Amino acid sequence: MEKVLNIILQYSDTKEERKQLKNYLDKIDEQLTNFIGQLDLVMKQLPVTKYSLGYMYLLAAKASLKRFQNPELILMQIQTFLLQCDPSQVSMSIGKFFFLCRRFVAIAIREKFAHGTVYPLKIAIEKIGRSGELTPTHAYFLQACLASQNFSAALPILESDVFEIDTKHSGLKIKDVLLYFYYGGMIYTGLKKYDEATYYFELAVTIPADTLSSIMLEAYRRYLLTSILSTGKAPLIPQNTSMSIQGMLKKVSKPYEEFVEAFRSMDIERVGICISTYMEVYEKDKTFGLIKLVRDNLVRRKIQRLTKTYITLSLEYVSQQLNMNSTQEAEFYLLDMIEQGEVFASIDQKEGQISFHADPEPYDSVRVSLELNGKIQEVIGLAKNLDLLDEKISTNSNFIHKMVIKELQGGGNKTEEND
Repeated sequence: MEKVLNIILQYSDTKEERKQLKNYLDKIDEQLTNFIGQLDLVMKQLPVTKYSLGYMYLLAAKASLKRFQNPELILMQIQTFLLQCDPSQVSMSIGKFFFLCRRFVAIAIREKFAHGTVYPLKIAIEKIGRSGELTPTHAYFLQACLASQNFSAALPILESDVFEIDTKHSGLKIKDVLLYFYYGGMIYTGLKKYDEATYYFELAVTIPADTLSSIMLEAYRRYLLTSILSTGKAPLIPQNTSMSIQGMLKKVSKPYEEFVEAFRSMDIERVGICISTYMEVYEKDKTFGLIKLVRDNLVRRKIQRLTKTYITLSLEYVSQQLNMNSTQEAEFYLLDMIEQGEVFASIDQKEGQISFHADPEPYDSVRVSLELNGKIQEVIGLAKNLDLLDEKISTNSNFIHKMVIKELQGGGNKTEEND
């Protein structure tokens, strides 16, 4: 390792020297793992910024291990490297850089240190990714935000325009694109932004492909649920989904297809039976939380319908109509909906009766008139922004699909899930 150290020290000053250094390191790359016990000593003698290229090869060799005697040390080393490395040097071997980012997240999640990867990975994106370019690190960053439940940290990246996919520069693969959209959908779900979550899941499902990947499957299942929470309607499979994929998705998503059909029927009992039947599946897939939210959405819609039909009702009747376990559950929903302003009603707990009322706001006061005028102006402005956003999203989506076909598949349509 003394020879390797000396070569790194001697060939790191100029661009031409670093090219020679890269060629040398590429030749001995596989041999570096034979000197794992000496790598830390060598790296200690290499200031990260000045010797980023050589340091990266040594660190990548160490990071390739499956287990570490001191996982805190390797995490600290990668963290320091990402924050201090010289972009011009690491871009000479961009694959190594992305490998380190991926291992950083994997090791950190295993060691329950995901929160410590968020900021360094954000810096990594800013250092290496060109403006508007999608890179593998985007997906790793979102994975770190998701694992640490730091959803808000992901928003600046998710809300940035993506208008460049360059596989020669970034080594981006279909799996990276799928994971970017899937993790984005998961993060927006965590933030209860179901419109955006549905959009991202849909993008993952509609990536052109002939074979179904597990990422697309997970995205589709969540797309069905977030779409209901977003629109209040049972969704159909996205129109842009490949024909070969559509049949496979429905075939392996029976518990979710049946749940959507149960929701479409507006029959709470049928929804409950479906949940009971596939409870273990939903829990295993970690979608049970969304399933419960969808059922809750249906219950509230049914209660709102009752307010349009009846003036007074008993709690017992409501609980029977909504297939609830008790009048207490019916009362819980009603009280919450009254508090949220979703219904206007009063409950006589002694008699167990509900009286539904008209909206108490007469909407004829000067205050309401001013508020209404303000809202109208706000909606007019919002409509203009939405037109622009709609065009932007459509263009962005079409661009990504075209670029995925051209850049990632080279004329073919196969998804890739291997690391």
